[in-house]
Amino acid sequence: MLTESRPPYRAAVAVSLVVLLGYLLTLAPTVTFWDAGEFIAAAKTLGVPHPPGAPLFVLLSNVWGRLLPVGAYAWRTNMLSAVCTAAAAGCWFLVAHDIVERLHADVDQRSRAVFATLGAVAAALLVSFSYTAWQSATETEVYATTTLTVALSAWIATRWRVRRSDVNGSRLILAALYLAALSVGNHLMGLLAGPAIVAMFVVEARRSPLLDAGEQRGEWARIGILAAGWVLIAGAGLGNTLGMLIGVALLLVAIVRAARVRQLQFALVAVVLVVAGLSTFAFLYLRAQQHPWLNSGDPSTWHGLLDVVGRAQYAPRTPFDDPTVMHGTGNPGRTLTLLAYQLANFGQYFDWQWASAFGDVSRASIPRLAVTLLMLTLGVRGAAAQRRADRTSFALVGMLFLVAGPLLVLYLNFKPGPSIGWDRWLNLSDHEVRDRDYFFVACFVAWGIWVALGLVDVARNWIPSLRDHWRAAATAVFGVALIPLVCNFTAATRRQTVEATLARDFARALLQSAPTNAILFTYGDNDTFPLWYLQQVDGFRPDVTVICLSLAQTGWYVQQFETLYDLPPAEVARPPFRTPRDITLDLGVHGVATIRSGTPVFPADIMVIEILRKNAGRRSIAWSITATDALYGLDSHLVQQGMALVMPLSPADSSGLVGGAASAPGGSPLDLALTRRLVDGWQFGALESRGPVGLDANIRAVTGTLAAPITQVGIALAMRGDTLAAVPMLQRAVRLANDSLAKAILLRIRPR
Repeated sequence: MLTESRPPYRAAVAVSLVVLLGYLLTLAPTVTFWDAGEFIAAAKTLGVPHPPGAPLFVLLSNVWGRLLPVGAYAWRTNMLSAVCTAAAAGCWFLVAHDIVERLHADVDQRSRAVFATLGAVAAALLVSFSYTAWQSATETEVYATTTLTVALSAWIATRWRVRRSDVNGSRLILAALYLAALSVGNHLMGLLAGPAIVAMFVVEARRSPLLDAGEQRGEWARIGILAAGWVLIAGAGLGNTLGMLIGVALLLVAIVRAARVRQLQFALVAVVLVVAGLSTFAFLYLRAQQHPWLNSGDPSTWHGLLDVVGRAQYAPRTPFDDPTVMHGTGNPGRTLTLLAYQLANFGQYFDWQWASAFGDVSRASIPRLAVTLLMLTLGVRGAAAQRRADRTSFALVGMLFLVAGPLLVLYLNFKPGPSIGWDRWLNLSDHEVRDRDYFFVACFVAWGIWVALGLVDVARNWIPSLRDHWRAAATAVFGVALIPLVCNFTAATRRQTVEATLARDFARALLQSAPTNAILFTYGDNDTFPLWYLQQVDGFRPDVTVICLSLAQTGWYVQQFETLYDLPPAEVARPPFRTPRDITLDLGVHGVATIRSGTPVFPADIMVIEILRKNAGRRSIAWSITATDALYGLDSHLVQQGMALVMPLSPADSSGLVGGAASAPGGSPLDLALTRRLVDGWQFGALESRGPVGLDANIRAVTGTLAAPITQVGIALAMRGDTLAAVPMLQRAVRLANDSLAKAILLRIRPR
């Protein structure tokens, strides 16, 4: 019989520190691409980032950034992710230690202690250095703090099992409920622990009922409060009114049942804690009323708050839809073929977790597959061993895997990923803009624990058959847990990579390309959020007004510019339409902006036209070369300087402009002297020497963007006969982005 002992907290702290060291060695030194720039800017300014607003994450990051007065601000918030994930590693160590002790309670105490320690260390390493968890731990994102809430929830559940018969058991249930309510203020992934905890409690209460009948009824009442509270929290986190009403109804029923078995006080405290945990959303409501610089969704009213929490700005999608088609009557529905591709995507993400450094992760790799099959085999063995010996802990880990993995695939209903399904879905819009492996990190955590349990099971069955002097050496089987650390390092690191400072350097180059006090149109996340970071955190080029055209499709974003540009909100907020006639705007010497008859007109188009009408000739207006799909026929009146096409305040001196092969794709001439000065001052870190090695498709596209003006300068110099200056310029473009046009020109002009 297993006797209760004090959990090995010191060992857990030591494991956390070791994991933290690994994260610090690979920590991103500055802002990264995607949402990090937005989150860092929101943390610094106490702003409201994209829905659902992540209020807890913003508040935590702001306080952390103030309390850690060393290093650049982005490094500090990156450090928060590392600390949270390392702390989660300590929690998983404790959870795995408890599980192994229970699974092997029939062996002698010394052997059980060795197995428990080695198995727990293996679990912590496998979980912490799996590819997706490692990536999330080294940048500013919500997934690291969410991983900590899931880990803390699992440890709370593990301790409840020990203390369930005394008052501390009730307190631990309340702590789990409060943590669940808090977690939705960070990311909904934290809720994935809820079904696992409830399942564990139910299995334990059924298989090992408390001795006293009254205590049994009280325990079931408390579990009922936990389950009903979770439903309410999930409904609130999704901003789903029906879900919240169902949760309230279930909670009322649970409270009535609790009152009948003298658990009313517990129920009332639980309600208070749920409300307290959800109160982080009040930050969105109160802060939005102060009109912060970043105010996504403008949750300054009750309706606006519900829209932000419920993600109203995003196109609706149900688990029954074909995600490549807009939701509604014309949607053909989800097919088995689509589901097969989604499961293939999930399998692809699972394959990345253990040895992602073996080859391009978007393609099959035999060495990586061999490691994956090893982890798959060990995980199945560990799950089977856990199910045989301890159904209660199996309910916790098994339900976490099921809910955070296969069931989440069904619920999220993603489009095919960017590296799959091109044989059936030919358009870029039919695919996710990036891989979504980070949504399944809790599932990979569960599997990592099973792999560790599989290693313990192998060791237990193998070691007794060996002679005494070989038994200690046989513990080397646990070295398998080091595989992710060794085989993910080069793929997961954000420091020893060409991408380490690329987001910051790219943003700096783009802002430098804009004239003083310019209005700069950008396209999406990667050419916008790093700019926000530079302006609001580093204070670089705050004179430039950055307008993201993809966000300009939303009413709340336009409202932020209404006063500045006197925009007509009713016009901008109207749905897209096709104009029955040409829409023209004569800008005098700056050309005529035209939207052709029959062209779809979106809110962003109206916003741009209004800005042109009120600012042409008064402020310089520029388009990032990433946002030039719609220039409204103004191409020939714009001038390219660096990474921007600019409508100058006055017509540019044509003697300094180069057209022809050196012009922008739309025909805008290149300001050679200015662009050359700009590109000579740009530095892109390790990318300058190593090139775009190991970058995914989205970031490779960024390198192509920054190399384009360098290629154009090289072409312009060659056109003017300055071959000596052209060659190193073109060579740099090839080095930075493997630019095919620069290669072709070099073959023609390189001196022999």
